[in-house]
Amino acid sequence: MSDQTGVVIKDDLKIVGQCVQIVSQNKIEIDCVFEGDVTGPEVVLSERGKVSGFVAGDRVTVLGKVVGGIRGKTVALMSSARVEGEIHHNSLTIAKGAELTGRCRQNEASAWSGGEKNAA
Repeated sequence: MSDQTGVVIKDDLKIVGQCVQIVSQNKIEIDCVFEGDVTGPEVVLSERGKVSGFVAGDRVTVLGKVVGGIRGKTVALMSSARVEGEIHHNSLTIAKGAELTGRCRQNEASAWSGGEKNAA
């Protein structure tokens, strides 16, 4: 993880709605329940965080739960991670104890392009 300043969405917040997206130009940390898509150069989902939707970034680190898809150049599922869905990646790390229900696919395409999701 970088020292780059960014946005932290704390655990006392629940964000829901139709077609909700968070797009950040800096690192973003999700520490809440979020129903929608999260995109940024670096996305970190904390142990208390849950995303129901699509997560994309150059670096995606999951400690919480993702129900949907992940697309990243570098994806790391830490021991507390729970992922249901497809992971498209260039590099994937799965720590002992992490749970993945779905498929993994290695790609050469970039994941983050200044706020746009690229096909992988």
